[in-house]
Amino acid sequence: MHEYSVRWEIVNGMHEARRRGHGQVRPFLASRGVPPANGYRWMKDLRALVEEGPQQLRHLKREVQQLTAQLADRGPAQPAPVLDAKAERNLMLVAAARGNSLGDVAALLAAAGGRSLSHSTVQVTLGEWEVVAWATHELFFKGHGTEGALDEMFAGRDPALLIVEPRSLLVSGAKVAEGRGAEHWKSLVAEMAELEFASSDAAAGLTKALERAGVARSADLFHLMGPSEVWLARFEKKVRGGWAAVERDRAVIERPAGRRGRPPKPRFENYEEARQAADREIADWCRLGGLLEEAKATTSLVTPTGELNTEERAAAKLAAVRAAMSTSEAGQALAATLGVFDRQPAFAHLRVLAEKLAGLGPAHLGPDAPAQLARLVAETVAWRRTDKTSVARLAQASTGSLADEAELQVLRAVDAALRSSSAVECVNSRLRRVQNGRKRLGGDFIYLWALHHNMRPFGRGSVRAGQSPAQLADLKVPTNNWIELLELVKTYLDSPPFTPFEAGMN
Repeated sequence: MHEYSVRWEIVNGMHEARRRGHGQVRPFLASRGVPPANGYRWMKDLRALVEEGPQQLRHLKREVQQLTAQLADRGPAQPAPVLDAKAERNLMLVAAARGNSLGDVAALLAAAGGRSLSHSTVQVTLGEWEVVAWATHELFFKGHGTEGALDEMFAGRDPALLIVEPRSLLVSGAKVAEGRGAEHWKSLVAEMAELEFASSDAAAGLTKALERAGVARSADLFHLMGPSEVWLARFEKKVRGGWAAVERDRAVIERPAGRRGRPPKPRFENYEEARQAADREIADWCRLGGLLEEAKATTSLVTPTGELNTEERAAAKLAAVRAAMSTSEAGQALAATLGVFDRQPAFAHLRVLAEKLAGLGPAHLGPDAPAQLARLVAETVAWRRTDKTSVARLAQASTGSLADEAELQVLRAVDAALRSSSAVECVNSRLRRVQNGRKRLGGDFIYLWALHHNMRPFGRGSVRAGQSPAQLADLKVPTNNWIELLELVKTYLDSPPFTPFEAGMN
């Protein structure tokens, strides 16, 4: 209130200074220590308030009258329901896990009929349950899975390090660290006792931590192909610009004589040569685009000709594609961007696939085993895009026949042959929305969020719809409700041993 009275005094003083003569306003503002821009902005705001205030007041009075009439029709207002302590706690946990700030959580609690709590009280309550969420993560989710997608996402100044099981999107490793170097990733990777194969980008700290832990890694396909895609897009822009310039010259040349005004001068001295050069660039762009698709296809589990892909076959095909690119000057530049394949384990997933399929032969697949195996792998890859059912659950329905065993082994091999870390990027997109609401993830909150994510069923439109990451990962938990699981863990921690909980935990 005091600030607006000062502004009003300054604006009145500006009017008085203006009455004294031209050029008196700025000296007056300087004597009061007010920048001219602030003074003129305050004058504009107060003038708008004076002019628009009465109209807004009339509008608000009409709204009050309408609301009063509605309340009179409804009769006496019913008292708002009062939340008990458990309902208040549940509301705070859900609101926080979905990305609301402390202030928003307090406001939602008061609006729902709960107590009016301060931000610090909400923070203390959430902090107690964040510790329980950490214990829950340690007991049920930490280190699950033989394959993982790894990446970091910055939560303010500190990065959030995540390990995600690719098929179920289960967060099996999480940590808010002071950095993303090898020493920060080392402890998180060490917790993944089952981890055999990982997919990630080429971050130095992450790759070094995986090497020290003896975990094989495949380079993420998106990061491998990114430079090439960017180069081709820029080349396309150049080709389109060159063709547009040739078309403008054609319009100038074909313009009929006798029109008024001086026609513009053609850009090229020899139109035919320019057109031929533009045609060659277009043809080269089309050729390079097709070759880049062939380069991308070298990472597929099955070749376009229907054969099972191998490391040697993929490397030879990529070398042939790069050689075909290099027949033109532009193609040499594109081939250079694919040099990242020489520096990263681009085909490590094919080695894993071959190892997992080593035991399958004519006894399982019939006389034409290689062709049948390639067909089965291709069908399994296509099926996996629409169904994320775990191998363990499918194995329960197996009849034990050689055909069923072959299909299960192929499914395990396809699941293990990771060539993308897109799973962790999907989880990062969810976490980023929470971070935008809370501004930072600090402390153990990431475990509270991870528990909510792992136990919450996917919504309509997802291929995982109706199932939570924990269910897709076939984890044995006492309950599918994440708040009930928190309560069970807290009871177990407060008064061990807790026999029913231990039974569920085992």
